[in-house]
Amino acid sequence: MKALVSILFIVICVSANSYGQEKLKEGDIVLQKIPCGSLCEAIIETTPCEADKMFNHCGVVHYDGGQTFIIEAIGKEVKQSTLDVFLKRDSTAKTLYVARLKPQYNSYILPAIRKAIHYVGTPYDDAFLPGDDALYCSELVHKIFKKDNTPYLFSLSPMTFKSKSGKTFPAWVEYYKDLKMAIPEGQPGINPCAIANSTAVEMVTIQL
Repeated sequence: MKALVSILFIVICVSANSYGQEKLKEGDIVLQKIPCGSLCEAIIETTPCEADKMFNHCGVVHYDGGQTFIIEAIGKEVKQSTLDVFLKRDSTAKTLYVARLKPQYNSYILPAIRKAIHYVGTPYDDAFLPGDDALYCSELVHKIFKKDNTPYLFSLSPMTFKSKSGKTFPAWVEYYKDLKMAIPEGQPGINPCAIANSTAVEMVTIQL
């Protein structure tokens, strides 16, 4: 009898600890702040989030073979990274921020995942310009969340590489100087905060 009571107590405790804990869902858009120096800080400064959040990278959750993956454009290409790889980029983070589609947009998820898988291997877009030949992180999200004969769920808007003072951040000046191209000020683009700020999503937090 004591053994049965002990087992029941353990079950109740485990259930209590897991109750209410948020879990990632297929098609969730995960956001993070990667600590990568002045350029990443420039991204944050020129693409502000609401509620004082700071993001410079994003990817899409996909479950495959019992594992959790993040399909993301990072490094040299679009890739399917494990969740552990994604989280280790900022090992000090205590919270995972998730932009989850509101229920009325759930029909976008399956087509989006199919498109994301199709884009795996596409080169990373270092220049942050529109087009399909190369993609950056939030551009990938923009591209995949569209169904036939419907608008893009996350729309493009004119990009800026300037601070509130109206001056271009030095990090961007050096970055495009190295690319040997003009800064694409005013070109259509998108960023992680634009996705987080979208009315198509609700923000969810998961404690790590």
